[in-house]
Amino acid sequence: MGKNKDVEVDPSSNDTLEDSEEQMVETEEITVEEPISALEESGRLASEYLDHLQRLQAEFDNYKKRVDREKAELIEYASAELVSELIDIMENLERGVASAKGSDDIDSIVKGMEMVSTQLKDILGSRGLKPIEAVGKKFDPHYHEAMMMTPTDEYPYNTVIEEFQQGYMIKDKVIRYSKVRVSVNENNSNNSNNSE
Repeated sequence: MGKNKDVEVDPSSNDTLEDSEEQMVETEEITVEEPISALEESGRLASEYLDHLQRLQAEFDNYKKRVDREKAELIEYASAELVSELIDIMENLERGVASAKGSDDIDSIVKGMEMVSTQLKDILGSRGLKPIEAVGKKFDPHYHEAMMMTPTDEYPYNTVIEEFQQGYMIKDKVIRYSKVRVSVNENNSNNSNNSE
């Protein structure tokens, strides 16, 4: 644009010098307008992408809120179902207590308590609760919590010999560790270490 361009005019043509200059100006305007329209197009696309991204973000936020609300409702209703099953057990215990107050028949009271205990175990078992086996098993810190260690030759080294409190799992997750007494013996310990 800083240099002047020489334009040859063909005398046989009807074009004049002014016409040639107008054509040059039009050509220059087209080349200037192309980057501007490309820039405008890029701006428009960026605006569309930003709008799309904002809508996706809003939809995702709404989705998270809905999932959290549904999760809370699920927990609430799952608890309500379990509580309704436990109401029967509570009422059976109340009837057992009332019956025990007026009765001297210990056997029937014990039988009634055993029935209620079985009913409770069945309900909890249907929810995935299972006891952890401990006595006679090798001590496993994933399932057992050692409360005492007792030297003995009666049991192999690192064996659970007594359970103070039953441990439980729901499916594959420990919800309460078994509190146990574990056997130890210096001779058994050395033998166990040598065999491993």
